[in-house]
Amino acid sequence: MGRKEPQSVVPPWTPRDEALRYTCYLAALLAGGHDLSQVAEVFAPFPATNTEDERLWVMGPFLLSDFRSLGDGSWQVTTPMVFGTGALGVGLVAGSLIGGSIAKSRARRAAQMAAIPRWVPIEQGTLYVSQRGFYLHTPRVMRWHWEAVTSAAMVAPATVHLAGNSDNGPISWILQSDWAELVFVSWAYTMHPRHPQLITGEWLPPGWMEHAHYHQRAPEPVPAISPAPPAHNEVASEIEAPPS
Repeated sequence: MGRKEPQSVVPPWTPRDEALRYTCYLAALLAGGHDLSQVAEVFAPFPATNTEDERLWVMGPFLLSDFRSLGDGSWQVTTPMVFGTGALGVGLVAGSLIGGSIAKSRARRAAQMAAIPRWVPIEQGTLYVSQRGFYLHTPRVMRWHWEAVTSAAMVAPATVHLAGNSDNGPISWILQSDWAELVFVSWAYTMHPRHPQLITGEWLPPGWMEHAHYHQRAPEPVPAISPAPPAHNEVASEIEAPPS
């Protein structure tokens, strides 16, 4: 009897997929200049203050990372001094010197590694997105309007790189969330409609449209305002830190 070819396992449709489908719906509304007052609203424990008519669209968990070093390269090791005479004393002194040398070498390597910049998680909490900007609730509230974001790009699924001007100076952040794609398209349609990822559709994860078609959940190119897919107030998913 011939060997049966193993059947490919089709990934299931997940809450993350629903977040992307709803993002496509909102992106089509933005692209088509539709009346956005019909979009379902979510509510937050803080006021939305970017504009008077601002309405929050979605909420979900996020992880925020900053490109920084964990140290300045300096190091210090204190080793006890051992004194002694005779064969035993000489052995103790030699062992102390060898142990101190190893400890200093390890401390030096650790300090050198800590001085290398890498993406370091700095905040996590709940992300809220609107047509006017986004909010990071940690539970302190960090408010961002689109004009303060100078550039944005999707660097991985559910991961957007943001550069901008904060009250404390320029920032360069990695924002991870199931709503990272919505942050990107909302900013791009408002501030940079000629963004290459927006024009080509490469802001969506590779193969996601085929995945949506398979599950018969593909979004329409320009859906009507009504009926709309249900708003998802929160997409529960585990968010992992970016590699250091």
